[in-house]
Amino acid sequence: MNFNKKLARGGLILALILFAPAGFAQTPPNPSGGTVPAAPAKDAPSAPGTQSLGNAEHEASSIAAKIEQARKQGKDVTKAEAEEKQGEAALQAGYKAEAGQHFERAEQALGAK
Repeated sequence: MNFNKKLARGGLILALILFAPAGFAQTPPNPSGGTVPAAPAKDAPSAPGTQSLGNAEHEASSIAAKIEQARKQGKDVTKAEAEEKQGEAALQAGYKAEAGQHFERAEQALGAK
């Protein structure tokens, strides 16, 4: 991965951290009114047809390799790279299904050229 990609990803992550609403980090009040806090909520299971984190990460590395291969063949990879970046950002934010959609569009963009 070249320096520009690392810099762009670092900037995106920093922007997400700096500009995310503070409300996301707050815990809800204890509904029972007791002094013992409620157990933390567990991650919701994936909806049917969505990717697991491992699959999404594998697809991310796979599409990166396909983009490199297409670039070496002289193909225009601009749209595929844009979709890959959006997919990476969605994956970092925990949106596995959205990330998968971006990676699929990136792959389609490579096949269309």
